[in-house]
Amino acid sequence: MASRKLGFFLFVLVHGFVLLSHPVHCNEEEDNLLLGINSFRHSANLPALSKNDKADCLADEIAEELEGEPCSSSTNGASIVPSTTTILPDLPKHLKKCKINVNSTAEGIILPVCVPKLIPTLVLTNYTHSPYAKYLNSSKYTGVGVGSEDDWMVVVLSTDTVGGSFAGAVSLVSKVDEEDKLFQDINGYRQSLKLPNFTENSKAACLADKIADDLKDKPCDKKAHGYSSFAGAEPKFANFEKLLDKCGINFNTTEDGAILAACGPKIDSPEVLHNYTKTEYAKYINDSNYTGAAVGSKDGWVVVILSSDTSDGTFSGAVSLVPNSISMANSMVALLFGVLLLSVS
Repeated sequence: MASRKLGFFLFVLVHGFVLLSHPVHCNEEEDNLLLGINSFRHSANLPALSKNDKADCLADEIAEELEGEPCSSSTNGASIVPSTTTILPDLPKHLKKCKINVNSTAEGIILPVCVPKLIPTLVLTNYTHSPYAKYLNSSKYTGVGVGSEDDWMVVVLSTDTVGGSFAGAVSLVSKVDEEDKLFQDINGYRQSLKLPNFTENSKAACLADKIADDLKDKPCDKKAHGYSSFAGAEPKFANFEKLLDKCGINFNTTEDGAILAACGPKIDSPEVLHNYTKTEYAKYINDSNYTGAAVGSKDGWVVVILSSDTSDGTFSGAVSLVPNSISMANSMVALLFGVLLLSVS
């Protein structure tokens, strides 16, 4: 027992040293946790968990729901199966927003943790040295999503099976949601001008949702268009880089894009399409340089993001500043941890 405790202590010590040896980067808490979890799995001869984009989206949404809850909440340390009645009242809404079929979540698990200031080593031990460890040690789980907000960290584990893949919701024509309907109507407008349809840009969709969430408490008045931004103009959001970070988007890939915000009638109203096709926004919708699009909404706010095929407008993934050193750190931590376990066993 003493040797096991020593091995775990040394693991946390070495991992903490690696984490602290790197400069601060966006999403560092989430990246550091995933690095630690995969090192922990490596020490148990298990393959690393791969990023599951939809599980990642769900983790972000749950973390935002938990924001402001005290660490004394019963959610802290709970093991939540998404397909059952849970202590997360907004879970069905999150599944819909992330376009996840609830039937594909039955074998997954949601693991929320609350740690003041999200101190990396404490967050890690809350997962690897708690009842959660049995899930991290299970070969059943192959994918992961990680989200954080304030003092809350959320890990969502997925499987390779149909019942745990967190796969996309089955599209039913009779139940196409309002955002999809607006997307289709905008493409119908483009077709009338003999322009090619926009393709859906998934990262831009994430950002559109985040911006709409960010605007939900702003006054819905004539100044709504003032929150829009276009090629060459600075985005008008104080936390724009944080939102990009949440969606894994490199800032440099947004400079040729357009963010078109509108507020007023409900998204399913014909007036919303009018806001994009019969106002100053029309010139962007009509522009053949834009090839991708995404729609997000919250309360009375609608956000349409247009992307291009150019490197400055794709809204593509953020490039890690230290990819090689992170990979090397991961390997070194796993190797050192394995050696330490052998030496104390």
